[in-house]
Order: sequence, then C-alpha cells, then structure tokens
Amino acid sequence: MKWIIPMEPVICPNVKTGADYIHEIKWDGIRGMVYIQDGSVKIYTKKGKERTGFYPELDVFKKGLGGQNAVFDGELVVLDENGVPSFYKSLIRERVRNSGKLKYYTNAYPVCYMVFDILQYGDNILVNMPLMDRKQILDKNLSSITGNDTGIFLTKVYPNGKDLFEKMKEQNMEGIVSKKTDSLYIGGKKHEAWFKTKFIKKMLCVVGAIQWKSLQPNSLVLGIKPGDSQKLVYVGKASIGLKQSDLMLIREYSGQLEQEQCPFTSEEMVQLDRTGEKFTWLYPALTCWISFLELTNDGHLRHPKIEGFALLPAEEADGKVLTE
Repeated sequence: MKWIIPMEPVICPNVKTGADYIHEIKWDGIRGMVYIQDGSVKIYTKKGKERTGFYPELDVFKKGLGGQNAVFDGELVVLDENGVPSFYKSLIRERVRNSGKLKYYTNAYPVCYMVFDILQYGDNILVNMPLMDRKQILDKNLSSITGNDTGIFLTKVYPNGKDLFEKMKEQNMEGIVSKKTDSLYIGGKKHEAWFKTKFIKKMLCVVGAIQWKSLQPNSLVLGIKPGDSQKLVYVGKASIGLKQSDLMLIREYSGQLEQEQCPFTSEEMVQLDRTGEKFTWLYPALTCWISFLELTNDGHLRHPKIEGFALLPAEEADGKVLTE
C-alpha cells in the first residue's frame, strides 16, 4: 500500500467558529497510522517509522474489518490513573525496542487507539473525499470493534469549539482540533483546513546542568525524575525568562551542587557533552517551573520559558503537565 503523508493541524491562537467547522479533542499521545492489507496490520508513526508488532493491542483490526483493506489515522494514547492522557507514559511505550520486554509494557502502559480519520477502505482511496463523508465511512465500518473491550475508540465530534476548549482546559487536556467539514486530506501543513488551539502548559523540572557562554550562565539543562527512573530524563534546554536574580542564584548554587557525573539517562546528553560547549553537571536538587507550548514526539519541551525557581524536591518533578 502506498504511504499517505499525514495531515497536520496548524497552530491557531483562537478557536475557529462557524457552522463549517467541527471540533475534536486533541489527544496527547503518539500519532499512529494503521495500514491493513490482506489481513495484516502495519503501524507507523507520523514520520513513517514502522512500529508493527510493538502495539499488539491493535491486532483486533485483523478480524474486525471482514478482510477489507484500510488505512486509519489516529492517536496512540496511554491513560494515567485518572483516565487522562499521559504523554510521558505514551512516550515510554513508544520507546520500547525490545520485544522481549513487550509483555511488561503492554501491562504497565496499555495503549488506546483514538481513530479520527479513514484514508482508504477496500480499494478506494478516500483522501479527496470531504471530511464528513470520510467520517460516515469510518463510523459505518469501525463502530463494531470500538469500545473498552478493544481499546479502539472513534473520536467524538463537537459543534461548539469554544465550549469544548473550556471543558478541556478544566480537565487539564492538551487542547482541541478544529476542522473544516468539507476538508480534503492534504498531507503536511500546507492547507487552511485543520487547526489546533492549545493551552499554555507548565511543568516542574530539575536543573541538571548549566550551559555557560562567556563565563555567564546561558541555558538551564532540564530534566524530570519519574518514579521508575534513578536518573533525570532530559526534556530540553531553556534560557528565556532568566532574570538577574536567577543568574545570581545559579552562580551560588552551581558551586555547591557541581558534580562530575552526568545526572541524565539520555544518550543525547552524551552527544551534548561532545559539542565543545562548557557544561556544569549539577546534583539534581534545584527545581524550577517551565512554561511551554507542547511536547515534541521525543519528549522535549517546545518553546520553553523559565517562570521561576521552586522550593519543591526533585522527586515532585515527575513529568506531570499542568494547564494554565
């Protein structure tokens, strides 16, 4: 089957309005494309990386479509103990590379598949069909295998975007997606049909290192400390928001907390250490609040801003995302 480039919503600061738009919850997970051909199921990420075999929850598709070929677009989501999508847990599941450990991860981090589009059914490619027509085909042919028993769900459609946006904010969700009802499926972002409106997020992070420039602190190297990790998990660097008082605090603490060993688990920190720039590794004790727009698919903060230092212990920087 030919690869179909996923359509991506464009960031929009305000919720779209009007009868020509429908609205959906923005599920905080990993984009997953499911290709079904001759009874076999293949799974791909948004960038086309094949992940077949690492999401056995989706094997239900093998018997659920009566032998029809199909292509679905949706989100692979792991829910937390409160039933709220956890991007960090979804990322843990996505990073599994050893099939021998798959049973543990399917039990500890079970995946739901939130399906929002169908791009092929049978021999018919549907990308040039209006969105609401595709939605009807999706509902007609997939509703029989959806529900809690299968972990496959059809995303709900809402007519009022502003009401949905406020409800999602109350529930600490990621945001909403607004789509034109007549939109064709156009790969990438070169369209004016799908839009995402997201909340400003906030996360407690641990300062694991300082990057210096001309003998001055230039960036904070940030991590989180989830309960299943002995070291920090790298989430990015931030410099925007540093005030003069912050710089004084950093100078004071850097000498007390400096250590030779890198406190991060990620291999990318090893690469970062080879750039030739000066880094001071710190004992993971200093925490700060970081606001950001979203998390990338590799778990990094996008557009991070330092909001201020905290008096909270590193153990509380567990990756939980708060909505402002």
